[in-house]
Amino acid sequence: MRRILLALYPRKWRARYGDEFAALLQDTPLTLVAVIDVLRHAAGLRLQARPRLTQVAAWALATAAIEIVALRAGLTDNILWAPTTPLRTLALAAVLTPSALVAGSVARLRIQRRRPEPA
Repeated sequence: MRRILLALYPRKWRARYGDEFAALLQDTPLTLVAVIDVLRHAAGLRLQARPRLTQVAAWALATAAIEIVALRAGLTDNILWAPTTPLRTLALAAVLTPSALVAGSVARLRIQRRRPEPA
């Protein structure tokens, strides 16, 4: 189990801190709280290594969560065609905002890649 927990960390991190962390894991009892803490920290380091991917994933999850809430509340019946109440209009805005943010972020990234580097 300790080997698996160590393998969850990014390769660069393991190269720098792996031996110390492996020794720490050997000296620490693997309680549920300790395992959750290691999983949380490893996931955090992996997400920090890919900030754009993390941002897109967060927006996608936000969109899905808002859509689920709107669907369960009955706000999405033909919502894309004609929001007939202020609540449906708000639901439409809440559902589409994260997607619009992702599209804008991707467009900015493409523009940045096309610009030549300053000399």
